[in-house]
Amino acid sequence: MSIDADTLELTLAAAKPGEDADPAKAGEREEGRRVDFLQLGFWACLLLSIAAASISLAWPNASGATGSILLITMASGGLVFLLWTVRGAGRFIGLFPEKGAAARVANATAPRFPWIEALDEAVLVTDPGGAPVAANEAYSDLTRLALIAGTAESGPVTVDRLFGANPGLAAPVYRLSKSAKAGTQRREVLPPLALGPEQVPAQFEVSVSPLPRGRVLWRIRRIAGQIEATGAADLKSLYVEDAPMGFFAAKPDGTITYANSWLRELLGLPETAKNIRTDDIMRPEFVKMLSRDRKSGAPGRADIQLRARDGVEIPVQAITSWSGRGADAAGRTIVLASPQVLNGGEERFALQAASRPPRPDGDPMFDDAPFGAVRLDGDRVDGAVILDANRALMEMTGGRATPGNRFSDLFVSDEGEETLATLLVDAIDKPVALKTAGDEARHVNVFVTLNSTGRPSVAYIIDITEQRLLETRLAHGEKMRSIGQLAGVVAHDFNNVLQGIIFNYEELMTRHPVGDPSYEYLQSIHEFSSRARELVRMLLAYARAQTFKREIFNVTDFLSEFSILLRQVLDERVELDVKHGRDVPWIKADKNQLETAIINLATNARDAMISQRNGGKLVIRTARSTGKDAHAMGFNYVEDGEYLLIEVEDNGTGMPRELLDKIFQPFFTTKEQGSGTGLGLATVYGIIKQSGGYVCPVSAVGKGTTFYIYLPALAAEDIPEASDMAEQAKAVVRPMDMSGRGRILLVEDEDGVRSIAATHLRQRGYEVEEACDGEEALDILTDMPGSFDLIISDVVMPGMDGPTLIREAKDKLGHARVIFISGYAERDLAQQLDDRAVSFLPKPFTVRQLSERIKQELAGIGGKEAA
Repeated sequence: MSIDADTLELTLAAAKPGEDADPAKAGEREEGRRVDFLQLGFWACLLLSIAAASISLAWPNASGATGSILLITMASGGLVFLLWTVRGAGRFIGLFPEKGAAARVANATAPRFPWIEALDEAVLVTDPGGAPVAANEAYSDLTRLALIAGTAESGPVTVDRLFGANPGLAAPVYRLSKSAKAGTQRREVLPPLALGPEQVPAQFEVSVSPLPRGRVLWRIRRIAGQIEATGAADLKSLYVEDAPMGFFAAKPDGTITYANSWLRELLGLPETAKNIRTDDIMRPEFVKMLSRDRKSGAPGRADIQLRARDGVEIPVQAITSWSGRGADAAGRTIVLASPQVLNGGEERFALQAASRPPRPDGDPMFDDAPFGAVRLDGDRVDGAVILDANRALMEMTGGRATPGNRFSDLFVSDEGEETLATLLVDAIDKPVALKTAGDEARHVNVFVTLNSTGRPSVAYIIDITEQRLLETRLAHGEKMRSIGQLAGVVAHDFNNVLQGIIFNYEELMTRHPVGDPSYEYLQSIHEFSSRARELVRMLLAYARAQTFKREIFNVTDFLSEFSILLRQVLDERVELDVKHGRDVPWIKADKNQLETAIINLATNARDAMISQRNGGKLVIRTARSTGKDAHAMGFNYVEDGEYLLIEVEDNGTGMPRELLDKIFQPFFTTKEQGSGTGLGLATVYGIIKQSGGYVCPVSAVGKGTTFYIYLPALAAEDIPEASDMAEQAKAVVRPMDMSGRGRILLVEDEDGVRSIAATHLRQRGYEVEEACDGEEALDILTDMPGSFDLIISDVVMPGMDGPTLIREAKDKLGHARVIFISGYAERDLAQQLDDRAVSFLPKPFTVRQLSERIKQELAGIGGKEAA
């Protein structure tokens, strides 16, 4: 039922008497009427004249000569009063009640605008200011459905409050309110919304029309609102009821709140069915598949089977998405037709109802393959269109592999589209490496196959991103290894140069003592050679080819003594705090190399603390640790076992993550140009790794950096007794007398180093025979077998090297002891000799160091103990 505004105006005019009988409305009329002062004056004069005439009649003697005038005045007033009464004023003020007045008084409490109850839609009447005046029962039911209840005192609620909880409705409600205030008609179709605790979907059409006396008529018509048997509203307003695919909504407990007509017809469910659950229409394993992505909220696709009322299971494809948390979560599932829909010769539904083109087959090897697969249509690969793509390819391309898109749009090439087209053609029957398009590009291998007509049919896309990362890391490792080998070779050659410089310096110092004019320049040469020696040590440490003299010692005692030297190295603005742990294990390492590692870490921390602030604090801690403790801190590459943990912590500027991954690379530095060599941390890494340990950095910008050094702990049975250590220390007392007697064979390929060393040894009383390489030394030993007390040989020489010489001349050495001199690590020599007692002296060394080692060897102190 519907009426227009003119009819409403006539109806309101006919209802005016009843409205006037309403006391509340009469009160509004009295308040709205203006005071007529002329009428009041008239009535005042009339009342005075009547009063004067009454007095003259009551007391004639008092009236005197004016009595007749008063009588005339009274007559005139009575006549006016009579005329006024005849014209209806008496009826107006109620002096002369009309017929039916009593009935109107009895109906004063009747509802206002009773005609709105005859309408089959929600109706609200408001005044010019927008305040509700009257509403029908349908409007009250709508407010109760929306959980907004108006009390008897407050009356019905406004339309904007009715839809205020839905932000999407603010714009149309505002336009309607604006038209209502302007006195114009307007109609709006509101977007779909959900009402009540059951979140019933619905959609409304709202219109406003002006009424007499400034009032406004609001009409709210529900476009679709019949309640379905499933407990939800008819979702035609949401365009899914008649959709060509299945759809159902379910709660986390499995209760289905809505199923559209397509799905109801498929399963044979009547519209009056209630309390349907997901496990009623599918097996439990399929229910779990639909709810597996509930926490992530990402849409999940699964091939399932739905069970109809007759017990027949129908294969379908389901796409489920979840929203909300906990008990308030809501799952929405789209059901697509599957090619395997025939049962007993009857087709349950048409394949044309599916939302995507039918697949040529239903092979799960295509859908669930762990690599990307796509079916193509077209004459050429570079122009082929996607017919279907499996789930792996959709995830790999970020959802861009949808049917209808070009296959070539899935990839990019740095060299342009023409190169990309050529690469796609090359991918026929062989893999070609490409990159996917999008923000998160992935490296893939593309393999395209053709059908019998020579057209592109299927393409396979294999993700090789992890493989590329491994290849990059391997190439980087090979590059670092090559740099390390180069550093070792350079360091070896440079050691020979330094050895000659040091020997010549010592020879000149004997000729130019203190006070000589050349002494200052010789000291400068010595300082530069010392700096060069440290640089060579750093190169060898990075290459893990430096010489190690391993000792068993307690780190607590070592750090207590070393901290005295370390405080001198640090700036006075840096506070040093050494904290020793309890039950710290013993280790076997080179003390000098460990000192070098800690000094490098300390100097880097010092520079970081004083560059941005006045100073800082450096903390060195020791503790017992295990591989599991390291794994708990995120250092999963540390092997299981017992370790000594040394922490070097500073509160400097810290480093970002991208720099933390590069700090151990050689020649990488964050300092200004000329302020560092870039080998400090590379040296630390080489020393710790060569000691069998691990160095693990942790840093945060603005908070500082901590290096965790894990060194293998010695077992209790491997720790020597105190008496053994005292005897060993006593045995290596440095001799004061550098002279001696004995016959020495000196093998060195550098002529300058060999001649100076031989000269110094002869000056100290030794008989020295020289050889420039291994072949010449072997000839000398062959001619004079067993005639030498000591063999001093370089390790790396052209032709026959030192270890080969000792192996070849093993029967000709007799009782002679062996000293190897080289810049290479001594552990490499032990693998080349047959457990012969040898001593090792790393280059560069001084004449005094060489004389001391010769003295020890000829006295029988050297051998493996000195190695």
